[in-house]
Amino acid sequence: MKGKILCLAIVFLSANAFAQFMQKDTTSSGVKIEILTPVEVVTTTDKTANIKIKGVVSENHKTQILKSMKEPQIYATFDKEDDKNFKIIKNLEDDYGEIWYEVEGVYEVDKSAITNDKNALYESAKKIYEESCSACHRLHEPESFTAAQWPANIKGMVDAGFIALDESSLNLVIKFLQHNAKKSE
Repeated sequence: MKGKILCLAIVFLSANAFAQFMQKDTTSSGVKIEILTPVEVVTTTDKTANIKIKGVVSENHKTQILKSMKEPQIYATFDKEDDKNFKIIKNLEDDYGEIWYEVEGVYEVDKSAITNDKNALYESAKKIYEESCSACHRLHEPESFTAAQWPANIKGMVDAGFIALDESSLNLVIKFLQHNAKKSE
């Protein structure tokens, strides 16, 4: 029985290795890590944490780690293109013959920027979205658009002056919508 409980505990811990998220945009040593990015905490000190981010990078645009080739949610953006920004795990090729890299990187951030409570961030984002967007039109459900379509839709409303959100709130709303977006075919 003890062995089964230990195995279940290990499976649970492994499954939840990425159950933590950035609760705010964070810039550190030439990298901006975006809100709602899933992270694995590798080590911590009293004030900082080394976090691991996994995703993909385009061979032609090595300044951003994205969630996947089909779901282009930005996880991290680098000040400059440098192969030392991340470790390449393997090469990938998309449907158009473009080369991508599956990558991971470890970055130091303020420990207070990390949360286990993704739902609290979702609730905050949903409230901002509903209050900002329902003033002019019926709200679109998050699955009305793909993760690739949401940023342009929301930023178009900001650029047209229909909504005014600070950068932090704007990014939170976009990430919430992307997390709950229609899957790409």
